[in-house]
Amino acid sequence: MAKAGCEIVTVVITSGDAGSNDPKHGADYKPTLARIREREQKSANAVLGIKESIFLGYPDGELEATLELRKELTRLIRQHKPDTVVIGDPQGVFYGNGYINHPDHRAAAQAGLYAVFPSSETRLIFTDLLLDGV
Repeated sequence: MAKAGCEIVTVVITSGDAGSNDPKHGADYKPTLARIREREQKSANAVLGIKESIFLGYPDGELEATLELRKELTRLIRQHKPDTVVIGDPQGVFYGNGYINHPDHRAAAQAGLYAVFPSSETRLIFTDLLLDGV
């Protein structure tokens, strides 16, 4: 899509700060790991030609599809006005015999889905966003 001239903006909802099982690291490593994950994402996006990365910083492994998250995603959709929004499958739990989808991934997908519709295009959902000009 980037090679075709599309402007791509990614939204990374969680910080990735729980993405390690290395026994050398404890809870104090989480901020470091979050910074590493953000650098990795920016590097990958540069290779892919992605214009902008937005990091929301929710704690990894604890995400829920809350009204607050949907509102935050709705704000971004209204601001950027994308032609296409790509999300995961909010119902996908089992992928083959060896993988169970993370609850974070399902929560992000569900919040993203409902931010796209009905929230982003229904003006009177989150009317305070109207006051902010979005």
